[in-house]
This record gives sequence, C-alpha cells and structure tokens, in this order.
Amino acid sequence: MTTTQVADQQKLVILARDYLRVSLDRSGRARSLEEQHADHELVATEHGWRLGQSYRDESVSASRYSRKTRDGFDRLIADLENDQFGAQVLMIWESSRGSRRVGEWVTLMELCERRSVSIHVVTHNRTYDPANGRDRRSLLEDAVDGEYESSKMSARLRRAVAANAVAGRPGGRIPYGYRRVFDPQTRQLISQEPEPVEAPVVAELYRRLVAGHSLHSIARDFDARGIRTRSGLVFSPQHLRCLALCPTYTALRAHRPGTGPRSPERHTPVPVSEMYEGQWTPLVSRAEWLAVQRLLSAPERRTSRPGRGKHLLSLIARCARCEGTLAVAYRGERPEYFCRTKGCVRITQAPVDQIAEQVMLAYLARPDVIDTLRAGEQHDDRELSAIQDQLATVRARHDELAEAVAAGTLSVTLAARSEPAILAEIQRLEKRSAELATPSALRGLIEPGADVARRWAAAPMSTRREIARLLLTPKLLGELRITPSPTRGPRPIPAEERIQWWRG
Repeated sequence: MTTTQVADQQKLVILARDYLRVSLDRSGRARSLEEQHADHELVATEHGWRLGQSYRDESVSASRYSRKTRDGFDRLIADLENDQFGAQVLMIWESSRGSRRVGEWVTLMELCERRSVSIHVVTHNRTYDPANGRDRRSLLEDAVDGEYESSKMSARLRRAVAANAVAGRPGGRIPYGYRRVFDPQTRQLISQEPEPVEAPVVAELYRRLVAGHSLHSIARDFDARGIRTRSGLVFSPQHLRCLALCPTYTALRAHRPGTGPRSPERHTPVPVSEMYEGQWTPLVSRAEWLAVQRLLSAPERRTSRPGRGKHLLSLIARCARCEGTLAVAYRGERPEYFCRTKGCVRITQAPVDQIAEQVMLAYLARPDVIDTLRAGEQHDDRELSAIQDQLATVRARHDELAEAVAAGTLSVTLAARSEPAILAEIQRLEKRSAELATPSALRGLIEPGADVARRWAAAPMSTRREIARLLLTPKLLGELRITPSPTRGPRPIPAEERIQWWRG
C-alpha cells in the first residue's frame, strides 16, 4: 500500500470522543464511568469508529439545581468552541448524561453543528445530526424531558426534606456528638443517638459557656487535653461557636425552605418559633441552649476586644455617689478602679478585690450556705428547669417580635398589642426563676465547701466575675460600692473604710 493510499484510508477513519458522567450513586444501580466507556468502545467498534480520549465528570449532577462545576463538560464545550475537539462523533450513554439543562443542550448542539460533529446516544442506538431539523427536534425534546424530570425530582426532594423537618426527623450531615443507626438491609434511618465519646464534649462546651468561660479558653483547654474534631483537627473558637449555636443539641430541627449553601439567608438564624421538635435525645437542656444563644448573639459582645474580663469587679462594683459602674485605669503600673460615669471615686484595685474575695469565699464556706446548695442537688429541681425553659422560650418570642418590627414584617401597632403580655410573662417567670435559681447557678459555677478557696484560685477570671455578679447583689451580700475619699493627701484611706455593702 502506497503512502497516498494509507493517507486516504486514514481520512476515511471516523474519530469519536465520549463524554462520561455519573451522579453520586448510593444505590449501586447507576452505570459507572468505566461501564459507560466500555459500552462506548463496543459501539464504536461496531461502527468502525476509533474512540479517542474521554471527557469525564464523576459524582456531579447535570441538573440546574446542582451547585458543583462540571470540569469535563466545560472542557468539552471549550474544545468545540476552539475547534480542538478533533473528532467527527460525540458519544454519550444517554441524553441525560449530557445535560438536564435545556440551555446547555442548545449550546452543545449549536457547537456540534458548527464543527460538523454528530451526536451518538448509545441507549437510543442512533446517531443524530444537529444540522438536521428532525434530529435537532428529537434532541431538544430529550433536553426538555430531562429538565422536567430533574425539576420533579427536586420538588420531591424538597417535599421530603420539609416533611422530615416537620416530623422532627434528623437530616443533613451527622452532627458532632451524635451517631446514626441504619437498617442493615434497607439502609433506612432508624435513630440518631448520642455518640459516647463526643456527646460529653458538647455538653461540657455548653456548661462552661454558661459558667462564664470564653470560647478561646475552652479551645485552649480542649487542645491541651487532646480533644479533636472528627477529622483530627484542633477545635478553633470559631468551630466551637458553630457547635454552640446549633439547635440540634437541644433536639430542635431547623428548616428554612428555599435556602441553600449559596443563599444569603442561610447565615440568618431560624427563629425558635419556626423550629420543630426533634425526635432524638438532646445533649443540653432547652434553657441552657437558649442561654448560650443569648450570650453569643448579644450585640454588646466583642470577642476581639483585648483585656475583656481581666478585672474581678470591673462594671460590677459601683460608685456610692452617682451609682455609676467602676472601670479600671492604670496609674503607672498600678491598676485602679474609677467611676466611669463622673469620675467621682478612684481607689487602688488590689485591696478592693482582696476584700471582695474574702467576703464571697466566707459566704460560700458557711455551713448553712453549703447545706442550701447541696440540698438543691438532692431534691427534684424539675420546677426550676421547667421555669427556665418557659422563660427562655418567652424571651425568644420577645426577641423575634422586635426583629419582625425592625425588618418591617410586623407593624408597630400589632407589636404594641402583643408586647405587654409577653413582658408581663417574662417578669413573672424571672421572679420565680430568681427564687429558685441562685443556689443552682452557684453550683454550676463553683462547688461550695470549706476548701472553696482552692477552687476559686483554679477558676478562670470569667467564672470569678460571674460568681461576683451573683453574690454582690442587694438580695445576697449587697452591692459593693466605693465612697469618695474624705481626705486628700499622700496617706490613702484604707479600702475597708470606703466600701459599702448596699442592700437597697
């Protein structure tokens, strides 16, 4: 055979390339990329085509609801646009493997028509010419059918997700702290239950936040103890914050229809009134969860402000003259409390802190206080828990009312009708909660007893400040107030002579 004859024969060989795609398939029934390519090779051999390099997309949907990019399909389009496809036939296993979007199908057909490329659909056992009107209509009908089927599947999925949310069934990824049990035969979800190692970590996170620990201090402690995420990473304060804001841990199911990973609304918390009761065991109480939500979402919270919570009585102790709170300023290297409202008083910090600590620790070591606190551990405190849950729920309703007015979804007039009853309920529940909660709150912060000083020394400043907030009130030890110095001169008046324990 002459060189010219070989060249002419090569011109007669039809080259083909195939596009392979498979969505994420958990059933095991979908054709894999390798199976599709094997079918294409058989068909190409039957037609006398030489099959070239494939375009591949694995675990990627072709529907208009998919958020993943299809790199293989994008390369196919780019090669057709740049006349680098290098073949006369494009092979696909079935029409939906190409695309379930009409717009993409039209683009593909027009590019194939421009480059004189035929489209062979293996399951149809037919080669289509995009320049032929009848073939073009058939391909377009497939595109419309594919997009319609994709739309129906998406609607069914949305309905199923909404129904699961209303029924309180778990959904999405398995959250840290839980594990899921599936039927070994049907792979249907049976239950979501606490994970023995992770669940106590979540409970500790909430308990310590309520006790006044910061996210940064908890993250450092978890790191030192070797507590890691499921992927083996160190817990960051941001990751812990996400866990602390998750409603799953109090058995609530959040669902906001119409939002996805790219929706701006997904970062907006779902109001508690719009959540559903979950059908799984909570890791924290409702009151504890809502308390943490208020703590982390408070407008005045500034986690990046340096020096926050470093001083025992800052913004807790008050000026005896104007009743303003005291802050800390430095004179040289010596910290002093001063009246931040009018500058009425100024006093060295150390002796004031020392006196306050002595009074609080003496109180916590008293036998009658110990008996009261420990009695709370031995008696049924279901009433307190129920009151706190009710109070947290009513407060959340009040917050949602204010947010609705601010967003313009509720008129001021309607809000004014609803708010008095809500505020009255909050006041009633707060009063009852205060009657029941002080011993319980102190138990959560520090264990009373004769050696309470040792536990005080080991507690972080954030916890000490929370104890001071509880004890230095008119109902207990009295509000600590500093009087102005009666004299001026180099000899300061002792701190104990300037401290008042105001009880109203």
